[in-house]
Amino acid sequence: MTYKRRRGLGGRRSNGPGEEAVSAGPGRRRMLVSAGVVFGCLVVGYGIAALWLSPTSANAEDSTVLRVPDVVGLPEAEARGTIVATGLEFTVRGGLAHRAVPEGAVVAQSPMPGQFARPGAPVQVTLSRGPEIHTLPDVAGLSERQADIVLQRLGYDVLIERRQDPMAAGRAVETVPGAGSDLAVPSQVVLVISEGAPLVVVPDMLGMHIDDALRILAEAQLELGSISFDADAPEAPGRIVGQYPPIGYNLRAGDAVELRVAGDPDRINDDSDGRPDGPRELL
Repeated sequence: MTYKRRRGLGGRRSNGPGEEAVSAGPGRRRMLVSAGVVFGCLVVGYGIAALWLSPTSANAEDSTVLRVPDVVGLPEAEARGTIVATGLEFTVRGGLAHRAVPEGAVVAQSPMPGQFARPGAPVQVTLSRGPEIHTLPDVAGLSERQADIVLQRLGYDVLIERRQDPMAAGRAVETVPGAGSDLAVPSQVVLVISEGAPLVVVPDMLGMHIDDALRILAEAQLELGSISFDADAPEAPGRIVGQYPPIGYNLRAGDAVELRVAGDPDRINDDSDGRPDGPRELL
């Protein structure tokens, strides 16, 4: 077999990988063309629908389109009349709480004012429900942080005010307006926080009779604590020979002062029912 005949054996050569890729090209092109046609149809269809439902300002002189009026802020009845008189359909799509717009007035609309629509197309409006109203809770006794969180979660702006009060320092005393008040949101609420009772100085009661000492304590906004007796004291019975806290000590109003009284408690006179009357009956 000669060299020339060997070259002709086998007929046509088989296609390599590159040739197979070339032969498959027309099928892919057909698929791409088909996809492009479908996409183009969708775009054109969307454009036609958009122009029909909301024509652009380029159609402002077209007698088949209407300019959407501005009804935001109008009462429902007036807004309805305006929309219908224009040749459009009035539709309420819901309500929204609003602190500034009166209840029943329009707070939003779609399409927007100035846009164009086909005759009979719907104009959807949202009506105001008026300001949102909450009832102020009673936060007295809560810590400042707890009371502040409760009020802020209801939507109120909290202003802290501090003052002296018998309530423990750092605790909420009250709110202004008071608990139970109906108040629009957002509004400002004053939260009063206690700085504690006012400081008072323990008075000098040494040598006083117990009756006078009790009067002095009341005037100083202090309470009488426990009473002890000193039978060996040289002072006359019923006189104050000791006090705690000591003279000049700072206490909070309402705190108690302990007194030590000269005399023997066994010498207290009994009344008719057999019960001792207390220090006032010391001999």
